[in-house]
Amino acid sequence: MRDPVRAARIALLVGLMVALGACGDGDPGTESDGTAESTSQVVTESTVEASGEPSVIRFSFAPDPVWDYLIDTGELARWEEENNIKMETSSTWDEFTYFAGGHGDIVSIGTQELPVLEKETSIETVSFGKYNFQRSPMMTRADTGYQTLTDIPPGSTICVPSPVQSTTFWTVAMNELHGIDYRVGGGDYELIVNDHFVNPQNLLNGDCEATQVIPEAAAPYLRSGEIVVMYDGLMPFQMVSDFEGIESDDPHVMANLFTSTEEYFDSHPREIKAFLELWQRGVDLWAENKAEIIATYPQHFSVENEEDVEFIQSFMEGDSDWFVDSVYLDEQWIEDELAILEFMVDLHPDNPNKLPEDFPVPRFEVVEP
Repeated sequence: MRDPVRAARIALLVGLMVALGACGDGDPGTESDGTAESTSQVVTESTVEASGEPSVIRFSFAPDPVWDYLIDTGELARWEEENNIKMETSSTWDEFTYFAGGHGDIVSIGTQELPVLEKETSIETVSFGKYNFQRSPMMTRADTGYQTLTDIPPGSTICVPSPVQSTTFWTVAMNELHGIDYRVGGGDYELIVNDHFVNPQNLLNGDCEATQVIPEAAAPYLRSGEIVVMYDGLMPFQMVSDFEGIESDDPHVMANLFTSTEEYFDSHPREIKAFLELWQRGVDLWAENKAEIIATYPQHFSVENEEDVEFIQSFMEGDSDWFVDSVYLDEQWIEDELAILEFMVDLHPDNPNKLPEDFPVPRFEVVEP
């Protein structure tokens, strides 16, 4: 049964979100005839003529195999010509800093990072598409027998890749599933920050009892069986339905949303719509050509030898594939996704990821295909 108090709080969040969307004061620019509607409505202005000098979309994105495939197959060039839009990209693992510095129109960012971005930068954002789910599962050595974090003695060391990002998800998950205070700089365990690609070796060396890490960083050890995924092999996006009060069985918690500045979203409906069309083509191609894309761009999956390439190919054919089927949002999806932020209100008072009861709800918008 859904917790009625929690359900009411989630409904309040959605209500606030709609109000925020309705109060947007963006001034549409000369590149579009349309205006963005409130969160409870949809953006349908797509008939603006694409003529004259091409529009430019400044987009920041981490290195990505689907993006490379769009380029190498000529799909990007065709899209740019058909839409009279030029994609100006910056490849970086630190999209947060790039966007915060005012250098981009659209960025990929995780759902749980949005309140932090808006608080620290005063940049008002609009999230209008989705791409990758949160994918850093909890792993341990095969010989420990640990199934969940409750099997690991309090005070033990856990290796994490960052104080935020996937650690923010696990902070919420541990609080909701076990009542564990999980955070860098305090709490029930000692969390040590190292790079994703260092943590699997740290785990095998006995420097920590568990680690949260992207699967591709641990591919050789997962293939050999030296390292195993805890929580019945579930990825973070597969675990949210186990949180009390969540009724949706759909995967949730995004590592990569498509997010723009509010000013850009409200003044460029044609570009926003075309942008999503491009990325929907990308995820369609991914679904049709996973094995080929992984073999063509193994560096994006941190694998080199043939055995590890085949392991990732097999891994991505299952339910653990962290790419979405559709980049488009709908109102129910938005409501369910926002629930993860509501859980952050319930964190320990000393947790840096805790949100206040009255935190500003990030604006999400539905854009019709």
